This record gives sequence, C-alpha cells and structure tokens, in this order.
Amino acid sequence: MVGVVLVVVIIHLIVSHFILYVCMCVCVFVLRWCYQAREYDKQQADMNKLASYVRVNKANGNANSAKSKKKVLEKIQDDAVDKPQQYEPSFVFRFPECERLPPPVMPFDKVTFSYSGKAEDNLYQDLSLAVDYDSRIAIVGANGCGKSTLMKLMSGELNPTAGSVQTHPHLRLAKYHQHSTEVLDLDATILNFMMTQFPAKLQTLKDRPKTQEQWRGYLATFGFSTKQQTSPIGLLSDGQKSRLVFAMIAMTPSGILLLDEPTNHLDLDAVAGLAEAVKSFQGGVVLVSHDFRLIDQVANEIWLCEDKGVRRFEGSIRDYKRILAKKMEALKVMKR
Repeated sequence: MVGVVLVVVIIHLIVSHFILYVCMCVCVFVLRWCYQAREYDKQQADMNKLASYVRVNKANGNANSAKSKKKVLEKIQDDAVDKPQQYEPSFVFRFPECERLPPPVMPFDKVTFSYSGKAEDNLYQDLSLAVDYDSRIAIVGANGCGKSTLMKLMSGELNPTAGSVQTHPHLRLAKYHQHSTEVLDLDATILNFMMTQFPAKLQTLKDRPKTQEQWRGYLATFGFSTKQQTSPIGLLSDGQKSRLVFAMIAMTPSGILLLDEPTNHLDLDAVAGLAEAVKSFQGGVVLVSHDFRLIDQVANEIWLCEDKGVRRFEGSIRDYKRILAKKMEALKVMKR
C-alpha cells in the first residue's frame, strides 16, 4: 500500500513539474516575442525618421548632412531586428451566409416553457424577445438556468408551453451543440463521409468542393492531414470530431448560427479559427459558452437568464465575470 502511494506521489510530482515547465516555456516565448516586437517597432520608427531626414536634406541641397545620416541609416538596417512572426491559426474557414431577411426573423411572443407542462415547473415565463441577422448575442447564467433550453426553443427542437416563436419561413439555421458529433459515422473515413453527406449534384455554393481533390483541400483547412482524411472517424479525438462538424456546418448557407458550447473540445488554435469565422459571418449569432474570451471577441450583447426570464445585461462579459467573482468571494466568506 505504501508503495502504491509513493508511486502516485512521484507521478503527481512529475506531472506538476512538467506542467510548470511548459508554462515557463510559454511565458519565456511570449516575453521574447513582446521584446522583439517592441524593438522592431522602435527600429522601424528610427529608420523612417532617418530616411525622412535624408530625403529632406537632399532636396535642400545639404548633401554632407544627408550622406552622414544615410550611413547611420544603413548601419541600423544591417543590424535590424527581424519582424516577429504573427500568429495565424491553421483552422481557417468561413460560414457561408444566406440572403438577408428583414427583422425580426425570430420573435418570441410571451413564451412560457416547462418540461412537465405544469406552471409550477416553468423554466421561462412570458418571454418577449427577438433575434435577427444583426444579432451578436451571448447567453449567460447559472448552470441549470435554461441556456440550452432557450437555444432549443430557438431551433424548434422544443415548443413553448404557452406563447409562440414565429420563426421566419425562409430562415435557415445552423446549430452546433454538445451532441453534434453523434451524427458522425465512426466507421467511415472523413473523406468518404463528407463526399456522401454532400454529393456534388446537390451543392449550391460555387466555392464548395465537388471533386475528391477539392475535398482534400477543403478538409485540410480544418486541420486534417492527407492520412487522417482516409482514416476512420472513430480514430479522431473529440476536438477533431468537433472540427469535422464545423466542416459540415460550413458546407451550407445559413442566416443565424446557434452555438451551444462550441469550444468544449477545441484546442487554442481551433478556438482562434472559430472566433475569426464567427466574426466574419454576416448573419446573426447566438452563443452559449463558458469561454469568456470567445464571448468577448464575437458578442456585442449579453443576455442573462435568471428568475424565469431573460434580460439584457448592461455591460461587457468582463463586467459580468467581475460580478461572478465577487459573488463567489462572498460565498466563501459566508462558509467560513
């Protein structure tokens, strides 16, 4: 028994030291990058100033002064710091849009909902709100308050107990949720699965893949190597399966994106790529996420679910995070 405990302690120490080492490496890399960027900007400013001085003095006939400064400029250029490489996500794609529809495209009219149908179990009561093509909404609230339920009312997966959700008849929705990967055929290869799901004769977008070669290029933008494309989907990690679902969503035009915890299994590179895709999307977006960094990048409106209702939170997601932190601190004080 003592031996087992000792092994566990040793493993814990090794893992802890490894994590600390990785964190230190990342910090050193970031600090070096920041220093290099600062030095590069300073040298560029100095060179621009000297180049301007040389031009002015040449134009004014002051050749000696211009020649002197030119030598200084050439020396700085020879010793110049290289421009730091900008980070670019490998997960680069876009969500195609439908033709815009006039607002409101998804109005809620006095919507009440409970899973049991009983008034005493109401999760929502008398909701009146609307989503349109200009919406950039993040839904927040305590666990169990009904964020995912609200998304299901929007998508039509659930019907109100009372009231109505009058979705525009021509609205096309795209939805990602925590169980989206369950539609994948784990025995099929990525390439065959996508070509079967989206046969060339049914595709309406000109810039979407039709031939096998085009499909290979398309899947590569989602981070799938040539070898992975011909491997069974069942061998993929959870994050790679999520990427494949986004590859499916990006095949069809949509007017509103409903994203329910889209970053749960994604790595930092994929989250960065998803954020860029959402920001460039010209339709509406409704997001539920615990990733406040993503919310901060893509949402301009915060909806807070509480007390059987939904209200607009007056402030940014950072303000909301500060309020949560204060509440948590207050709870800790009460428990002491």
